[in-house]
Amino acid sequence: MKQEQFMDLIALGEGFTAEFKRAGTSNLGREICAFANATGGVILIGVTDSGEVVGVDNHNRLKSEVQAIARSADPPIAVDVESVGGVLLVTVPAQHSKPYSFGGKFFMRKGASSQQMSREEIREFFFKEGLIHFDETPCSRFSLKDDLTDDVWDLFRKRAKIPAEMEALTALENLHLVNDGQMTHAGA
Repeated sequence: MKQEQFMDLIALGEGFTAEFKRAGTSNLGREICAFANATGGVILIGVTDSGEVVGVDNHNRLKSEVQAIARSADPPIAVDVESVGGVLLVTVPAQHSKPYSFGGKFFMRKGASSQQMSREEIREFFFKEGLIHFDETPCSRFSLKDDLTDDVWDLFRKRAKIPAEMEALTALENLHLVNDGQMTHAGA
């Protein structure tokens, strides 16, 4: 990164894609994870929250720590680390294996801060990323015992051209309409 771009980044301040850290790597895993689950971002180590450049020492050791932290995420997160003056820039590019967790927790960038995701936010994130499809989820209102009557099965079997000798449960599992003994929404 060129010095001019670096100064522009600092002038913009912290936000959705930029985080300033005075020194060290405390909470760095959380920040990297949050950027990876969003659209990416840059962490400037050696810059105070107010934008004052204070720099950091021993860039090589710090670079190694940053890489180790990024690799310890699940799945590991690819980051670029470079020195600009006395500041260490950690760039988290947009990632493709979302969602990412760090220390068993999921984080998301919200405004200028990184927040741990709630259970509901994690569920919504999985749906938004296309990792869970509604039609593949269990339908709790459908009972295989009570709702899958012989008449219902015969009608479905004939329309789907399933051989009469095939058992209902086997056919439905093969069609991915039953999962772990429960009808999916698509099956229902």
